[in-house]
Amino acid sequence: MEVIVFEKESFGKLIDELTIRIIQNVERHYHQEEWIGEVEAKELLGIRGKGKSTLQKLRDNLSIEFSQFGRIIRYSRSSILKFLEQNRRSLDDF
Repeated sequence: MEVIVFEKESFGKLIDELTIRIIQNVERHYHQEEWIGEVEAKELLGIRGKGKSTLQKLRDNLSIEFSQFGRIIRYSRSSILKFLEQNRRSLDDF
């Protein structure tokens, strides 16, 4: 067994640095754009392939929120995450 010894001041600095890094990672995660393009929407949903049929069906069924201006379609990140959560199946369901 190895034992690592820190001075009290060094240990405090280490904890402070780790706390700052964790906060920065959390902030980075939550500052993502709400409205995303087709590629990122497909990544979140796990859709493979170049076809638009799955996203089209989700739009037609109003399963996820979207905004369209001309040919540009943007998808709501939070509605996609909500859709995934609502359709989650856990082991308790079986």
